[in-house]
Amino acid sequence: MGREEKNIFYIGIEEGKAAGKRELLARGLPIRKLGRKFPYLSWEGRNVTVSLQVHFALLPQKEKRFWRQQDWKGETVEKVLEKTAENAALRWECREQAITPLLGKRRTELPPELMAVCLYQHRPFDQICLSLPEEGEYFAEQAMWLLRPYLPRMRKAFICGGENENGDKARERLYEEFGLVLMEIKKPEPGMIWLDLREEETLEGIGKRVGFKGKSVNRSQTWNFLDTAVKNGYNTEVN
Repeated sequence: MGREEKNIFYIGIEEGKAAGKRELLARGLPIRKLGRKFPYLSWEGRNVTVSLQVHFALLPQKEKRFWRQQDWKGETVEKVLEKTAENAALRWECREQAITPLLGKRRTELPPELMAVCLYQHRPFDQICLSLPEEGEYFAEQAMWLLRPYLPRMRKAFICGGENENGDKARERLYEEFGLVLMEIKKPEPGMIWLDLREEETLEGIGKRVGFKGKSVNRSQTWNFLDTAVKNGYNTEVN
């Protein structure tokens, strides 16, 4: 099994803090990195273990003025984030970026490598339950990318949350390439890993994940994992 390394850049919010905008506009936010790397599996003709290094920056929650604090203006945040992301890309080759959803709904793109890290932490497993969004053609491909290193040893695969085009694509791929029949169930069983790629605001009924006590990987959990790792992790300032 091969080994590789990958860098990723995360921007979060530092609650209870304030800063002046002049310096941030000129230099960008200070960039740090976590003191540990997170492994995940990728498939490149064979299983490859990738070590994910997280670099990050935290935007102070408020702008500091002469005698008071106020919320940041949108255009100021845009310029600060642009400068910071440019520094991360040029100095540490952080091409992949994750920006907290708290900075705006349009910033909720989540790099699949982070979900791969969370999936890796549940090894070993030989059963999987999928839930895929109705919209977005790439979600079936994303699910296959996440699961590909584990599929040769997979015994059973299930889908819940309703049939849709992404589910049909995943069903076809799993059967043609691995002989796995993707069976429909009403809810995942505790012994399964539940890989749910849907956005939280679109969920209803069982999709809200109420009462499920098994192991799961979803977007909300992954954002929380990343934010907790950054706030509680051992880190070193690098600029």
